[in-house]
Amino acid sequence: MEEEKETKQNDQNTLENQPNSQHTTLSKNAKKKLLKQQKWEAKKAEKKAQMKEQKKKEGERKRKEWEEKLSSCASEEERLKLIESRRELRKERMGKRAEEKEEKTQRLKKAKEFGQNIVIDLEFADLMTNIEIHSLVQQVSFNFIVLKFKTFSFLIMVLSL
Repeated sequence: MEEEKETKQNDQNTLENQPNSQHTTLSKNAKKKLLKQQKWEAKKAEKKAQMKEQKKKEGERKRKEWEEKLSSCASEEERLKLIESRRELRKERMGKRAEEKEEKTQRLKKAKEFGQNIVIDLEFADLMTNIEIHSLVQQVSFNFIVLKFKTFSFLIMVLSL
């Protein structure tokens, strides 16, 4: 209970200490929205930092595992075999990616020539809030992701007329 009072007080102080003079002319609901937006942005930055740290730790862990694997090899011959096998796996992955990319390119060319066109008009994007824009971006990217794995394709055009 006491923590909630402190958080509300901190939120009010944050709102009052804004250099923008608009907060004095904002309604109560507008102030709430502004505060909610600020909290959301702070949380977003915090999550981004956590993800970056997590990726860094995962990379370090994988590097250590590889170094331990190499150091545990008894002979130089085993070590070279291990390195060579890893290179082969990487070449296979890269080859597979190149094939997939070529297939995708062919599918998209075919869609451009013969496929259905989908137009997404973003003319009113300047009237949207940041959260609405974020939601719109997620929806459009979801459409791209779904169509990426389909055997048929559409030509999607995102524009603002």
